[in-house]
Amino acid sequence: MFSMGKGARSRKERAQEQEQKAAQQQEQKGKRRLRKALCGLAAILVLVLLVFGLLYATGTLQRHMTAMTVGDSKISGEEYSYYYNMLRSNFLSSNESYLSSMGLTSSTLDDANYTEDMTFGEYFRQQTDSTIRVSYELYNEATENGYEMSQEGQENYDANIQAVKDAAKKSDTSETKYLQTVTGVSITMEEYEKILWKDALGKDYYENTQAKEYTAEDLEAYYEENADQFDLANYRVFQVFFDAEDEASKTAAKEKADAFAAAVTDEQSFIDMAKEQAAEDQVEQYSEPDGTLTEGATLSTSGTVIDWVKDSSRKEGDVEVLEISSNYSVVYFIDRYRDESESVDVRHILLPVAKDSDEEAKAEVKTEAEALLEEWKAGEATEDSFAELAREHSSDSNASKGGLYTGINESTNFVDTFKNWCLDESRQVGDTGIVETEYGYHIMYFAGSRPTWESSAEEALTNDDYNAYLDEMDKKYPMEQNDKVIDMVI
Repeated sequence: MFSMGKGARSRKERAQEQEQKAAQQQEQKGKRRLRKALCGLAAILVLVLLVFGLLYATGTLQRHMTAMTVGDSKISGEEYSYYYNMLRSNFLSSNESYLSSMGLTSSTLDDANYTEDMTFGEYFRQQTDSTIRVSYELYNEATENGYEMSQEGQENYDANIQAVKDAAKKSDTSETKYLQTVTGVSITMEEYEKILWKDALGKDYYENTQAKEYTAEDLEAYYEENADQFDLANYRVFQVFFDAEDEASKTAAKEKADAFAAAVTDEQSFIDMAKEQAAEDQVEQYSEPDGTLTEGATLSTSGTVIDWVKDSSRKEGDVEVLEISSNYSVVYFIDRYRDESESVDVRHILLPVAKDSDEEAKAEVKTEAEALLEEWKAGEATEDSFAELAREHSSDSNASKGGLYTGINESTNFVDTFKNWCLDESRQVGDTGIVETEYGYHIMYFAGSRPTWESSAEEALTNDDYNAYLDEMDKKYPMEQNDKVIDMVI
């Protein structure tokens, strides 16, 4: 019995051992399957991280992240980059000569100072924020009010889109590749059309529902309220310099200036005494009758002399001694007046010529300009038809306005050949011509002239009303920026 019991226990133990081994084997298999699953999951996570890192490193991810919001509208990094690059590119092309004279290039510009407190890069960022905000505020208002694009607005939009398609075809490349080359952004034609449509719809909405037309009475009233913005003044100045570190020198200069002012009886006496009392280094200047004269000074600025000149109580013959830095200036007031000189309005169509173009290439563009002018003459030959041609063919930034420039006068900062054509005294409404400048060939249309103060007042009043409207829109559509995304896409 004892031996049988022992044998039975051995079989039982062996059975238990086999069961334990089987359980252990199953457990090991389970662990191996778990390890394989975990390894597979880890591989997937690594792949995801690699893809994420690649997208992040190339900027693809950031371009599709939200860079800023205007109200409920979200602006992607890609769209922000488009606006930034276009603003920067336009600035570079418009100020090439100035930047070159300052020793600045595209690669060094962003870190250079635009003002004492702002770099060019910060300026471009500020302008981009403002441009996008305005575009979306106007677009949001248009859609909220169920506005539909006007026929003229639609034609302008279609012309701009067609211009891109034509340029791409001329460059023998796809529209998307052409856009990417021009904008420096990975943008498709479809995305470009959406951006342009929003901007065009918003502007069309404002022009047709919010913009005002002003009467002569409106402009006169605005001028009366803001005369300092538009008036000019004539006055004379005689300067007595002193050493700022020497009190005796300063006292002597003040005594001389006071004596000079007290002896002035009229404008001619001022001229004569300036010639007689001129310091050695002033003789050449003050010996001329106009040596002390400041003519046509704008009163919209501020400064010690200008602030005195534009005082509403000022009258002809007033004399004052003013301390300015290291001199005492004796100022004689002659007159203040509204600028009645003529300013002109013109339309133009710019056909650009590349700077490295040879004579043959220039001749081709000139021939194209002549053909467009003849096309206009063969049609209705009106200002409106010229404006339409400008919208379709001009490469200038004002093409959407029908190539219109207003308020051109002697002080306008345009290239001489362009400005000289505009200001030719023989010019009549409807005159046309072709002008060559460093930018290319301009097909010109003379739209008319009017007093400079009137043109300036209308422009200022238009801007005031526009800015007041945008102030209200800023409250309605608050803006938020994602600086991290923006910094990565610009």
